[in-house]
Amino acid sequence: MSFDILVTAPTLEPAGRALLDAAGCRLDFVSFEGGRAEMEAKLAARRWDGVISRFLPISAAAMDSCPSLRVISRAAVGVDAIDLPAASARGIAVLTATGANAQSVAEFAIGLMLAAARDIPKHAEASRQGRWEKTPLGLELHGRCLGLVGYGRIAQRVARIALAIGMRVVAWSPRLHLAGDIAPVLRADSLQDLLQQSDVLSLHAPLTAANRGMIGAEALDLLGPEGILVNTARGGLVDEAALAEALRAGRLRSAALDVRPVEPPPAETVLTGVPNLILAPHMGSATTTARAATARAAATHLLDVLLGRPLPPEACVNPEALAR
Repeated sequence: MSFDILVTAPTLEPAGRALLDAAGCRLDFVSFEGGRAEMEAKLAARRWDGVISRFLPISAAAMDSCPSLRVISRAAVGVDAIDLPAASARGIAVLTATGANAQSVAEFAIGLMLAAARDIPKHAEASRQGRWEKTPLGLELHGRCLGLVGYGRIAQRVARIALAIGMRVVAWSPRLHLAGDIAPVLRADSLQDLLQQSDVLSLHAPLTAANRGMIGAEALDLLGPEGILVNTARGGLVDEAALAEALRAGRLRSAALDVRPVEPPPAETVLTGVPNLILAPHMGSATTTARAATARAAATHLLDVLLGRPLPPEACVNPEALAR
C-alpha cells in the first residue's frame, strides 16, 4: 500500500523523506514562491492521504477541497495555523512533532536573554563600524529572576539552563498545578505575581483567544525599567504597540522577539525603529538537529496513522478525529 502525501514546503529534511520513501509514499512539494495559493490548488487537484505541514495555514475550505485527506502532520510544534475544529469535524487527525525542537528553541531563548542583557547586537554593530564602545553597561543574569509563562518541554529546558547560570526561576501557567513537583523551579500564584517577581520574562505559551495580547502595557510596567522580555512562542501573545511605547519611554530595558503576529511582518510596523529591541525571523528551531528531528517525527506520526500503528498520545492534538 502506498500513500499520496503533499509537503507544504519546498523540501523535507532527508531524515523524514527517507521514512516516507521507504514506505512507498508518493510525494509532491509546494514551492516557496507558490505558497498558500499553490498548496490550495494542489490540495483540490488530487486525492491526498496526508499533508506534512510546516508554515502554511490550512483552512476548513482547503480541507473540504480534498475529501480523501486523513491526516495533517506538522513538521513543527504549534498548530495555530490549522483550523483544528474543522479538522476534528472532518475526522482529520492533526499531529505535532512535540518536543523535537525543544532543545534548540530553549538554547535560542537563553541566547536572546544574554544578547538583550549585554546589548550584544548594538555593540557588535558599533564595532563593525569602527566604534570601540563599551557603554551602556550590561546586566548579569546571575542572581536575577527568570519568569516563565508556560512550563512545557521548552520552558523546562530553559529553566535548567537558567538555573545553571545562577538565576532564580519562577513559572506560571493556568495548568501548572497539574505538573506535580517542579522544584527547584518555583510556582507563581498568578501571572501578575510572576511579573512582579521577574527581571526577565520568557514566553512559552501557545496562542489562544484567551491569551492574545496578554503581555500589554500593564504587564510591561510590572516588569519595570530594568526588565527584559523574550518571546520565542507566538507573536500574538505580545501587544506590540504597548511594547513599542514601553521601550521608547524607558519603562522596559529591552526585548527580544523571535516571533511576530504576522509572519513575515510588513516592512513597516509599530516596532520599526524602536530602541533596545532585538528581532529575529522565527529561527528558534532553525538548527540541523531540530529540523531533522521534526521531519522524522512528522513522517513517523503520519505513517503511524495511515498504517494503523500505535501513535504516541502526545502526538495527536485532536484524538477525537482518530476515534472517528
